[in-house]
Amino acid sequence: MTKLIHLDEEKKISIYPRTYKMGTNWYARFLIDKRELINGNRYHRVSLKTQDEESAKKIALQKFAELTVFQNNDIVINNVTVDVGIQKFMKDFEEKMKQGLNGYSKGMFHLYQKHVLNYWPRYIGHRNLSTVTNTDFRNYEGWRRKNPVGSYSGQKTVSNATLKHDINCMKTIIRWCLENNLHRGQPISFVFKMGVRNRRSAFTLQQYRRITTYMRTKEYFVVGKMGNDSRIIRHRKMLKEYFLFLCNSGLRVGEARQLKWKDVTFEKTETGKSFVRIQVSRKTKTGKLLRDRERIGRSTASKCLQRLRDERDDNFEREDYVFCNPEGQVIGEFREGFAALLKEASAYIPKSGGEKIDCEYDNDGKKLTPYCCRHTYITFQLRFKKNSDIYAIASNCATSVQMIEAYYSDTRAEDFIEKLI
Repeated sequence: MTKLIHLDEEKKISIYPRTYKMGTNWYARFLIDKRELINGNRYHRVSLKTQDEESAKKIALQKFAELTVFQNNDIVINNVTVDVGIQKFMKDFEEKMKQGLNGYSKGMFHLYQKHVLNYWPRYIGHRNLSTVTNTDFRNYEGWRRKNPVGSYSGQKTVSNATLKHDINCMKTIIRWCLENNLHRGQPISFVFKMGVRNRRSAFTLQQYRRITTYMRTKEYFVVGKMGNDSRIIRHRKMLKEYFLFLCNSGLRVGEARQLKWKDVTFEKTETGKSFVRIQVSRKTKTGKLLRDRERIGRSTASKCLQRLRDERDDNFEREDYVFCNPEGQVIGEFREGFAALLKEASAYIPKSGGEKIDCEYDNDGKKLTPYCCRHTYITFQLRFKKNSDIYAIASNCATSVQMIEAYYSDTRAEDFIEKLI
């Protein structure tokens, strides 16, 4: 074992040589009083980067003086790894969340779990925090798009919005680690630019037809262990109308969830075509109730609601929710039933023949959800309705023309082909 040369009586500063093929290099070993600053270790070792013993002594004394300043000010000596930094941040966040402190909600905690724990440890978890730079964040996009597996939504691709959340969450953690003396690097200034907006996922006409065709079959009501369970059959009937209603009204999932019978009026045009007039009231994120806004549902949406009303076998009340369970409680998003419906429709082949159609994902590999029904309504109105008016569609969907042009620009081009050639 190499003999240590102690430079002080307390043996806190020691140097020793190591011989390699290229020559001898001197190292220093420092005894640290505050072990928490070096991950619980007793000693801190560094290369002095010199082959001369006298130079090594001078450099060692200078470095120990720097370490003394770090200890006096509780500044970390050994920078922690990204993995450790994330763990410490999550632990601190969870403790403050349990204390009920402002800004430390369960929602935010799960957001960090989703956008950090699943990916950043795999990307640079082994790295020292002080070595993480803007370049690492810039290269994260390419790595992340090649490693989409593990996302909560089951998507095969990664959206720009997800990337932005991933990056902003990790920037917050690195800044927290810096403020808590876990590393001596620099804060990250990289800003992820959204670039071209992702196209909104929507059902294709082929997917829509396959799903609606499947929902009209007996198989739709007897799949698996359902048998003749009246509650499940009722739920399936409601899911069918829910899907058709969303795809033909343009309402958001949250708006449909809060819809009551008092908000619904069945009417007909002068030509006798039926439609439904809907009063929609929405709450902001702060809980403020926005004024009612009138929306118009197509004939199919009107028929859906009429069937639901006609099938009510209990006392009908105007204050009742439209989409509710037998106890009158509002049904959330039909998330599980909706996913099962798409999976079953994907496996279904009509008796008339044909091939299976994947109804679970769009052409970009994004998982289709109840939220895609609203996008389907907008897409179909733009693409298949003659003389479609983008301003009327925007108004009826409580959105802006700019939003539709940003997210449905490919649809508008398709819609204008006949008018341009």
